[in-house]
Parts: sequence; structure tokens; C-alpha cells
Amino acid sequence: MDKKIIIIFAILAVFILLASPVFAKEKVKIKVSTDDCVFDNKGYITIKIVDKRGHEINSNGMVNFTITDKHGNYKWVYKQYGHGIRVKYDVGKYNVKVKFFGDSHYKKAKKTKNVNVKNDFDPYTYYDDHNWGLNQEIDDYIEYNYWDEEIYDDPYTYDGEGY
Repeated sequence: MDKKIIIIFAILAVFILLASPVFAKEKVKIKVSTDDCVFDNKGYITIKIVDKRGHEINSNGMVNFTITDKHGNYKWVYKQYGHGIRVKYDVGKYNVKVKFFGDSHYKKAKKTKNVNVKNDFDPYTYYDDHNWGLNQEIDDYIEYNYWDEEIYDDPYTYDGEGY
């Protein structure tokens, strides 16, 4: 009888050891950054959750983030993650606290980071840096506010007519 119990426990232990990688959750990291393109003194704070290979995850796990400015005003959000989070803010310094509560595939993670939303955007060099059509909102803004054919003509063949 004792040998049967030991054999049953041994078989059960083997099954548990073989099945454990199936139930293992993957570690994730939270990346907090700002977008380079800022206009109208506004910018984006971007929150992404990535796996160990640096690829953004696709998860319905819950995320809680708090963004606090230098005056103590804050925005607190609790929502499902989905894909990256982009939040529009005025130029300035912010403290960002993010908690990812995990799901059936990914472990919990949290991060606190100070970010600085800058006004580095120069509409006159935006297209010169090969950013054609990458962001329709910025393209429309440039077209309505800064468009001048002269700056995009070759200075050596410029005839003064703008075309």
C-alpha cells in the first residue's frame, strides 16, 4: 500500500513539474516617455508595457496611472490597458506613477518616473527630417499655420514665385 502511494505522488509530481511552465506568467516592464513633436505648447506623455524582448504587449489587464504636475494637480485613471496610452499635456514637468495589475499571461509591474514635456518642435525642419505624413494632426497644423512654399524650394533654383 505504501509503495502505491509513493508511486502516485511521484507521478503527480512529474505532471506538476511538466505543467508548471504552462502556468508561468511573463515579466513585463513599463516605459514612460514623451513624444518629440509638440505644438501649441502641448505634448504627449506615453505609457507602454513591454515584454522582456521590448515588444508592446496586448493585454486587457487593468492599469492605474497618476500624473502630477509641479503644483500638485493630478489626473488619476484606472482602466484596461489594451495598447499604449497617450495623454496630452501642457509643456512642463510631471511625475508619472503607473501600476499594471497583470492578467493571466503577465505579472504585475509598477514604475514612477519624472518626465519633462518640452517645446522642441520646429515646423520648419519637420519635413526636412523626413517626417512626411507620419502624423496627420501635426501635418495639418503645419499646413494651416506655417506652410510657405519658399522654404521647401531649392535655394539654388528658387525663382521667387514660390513654386
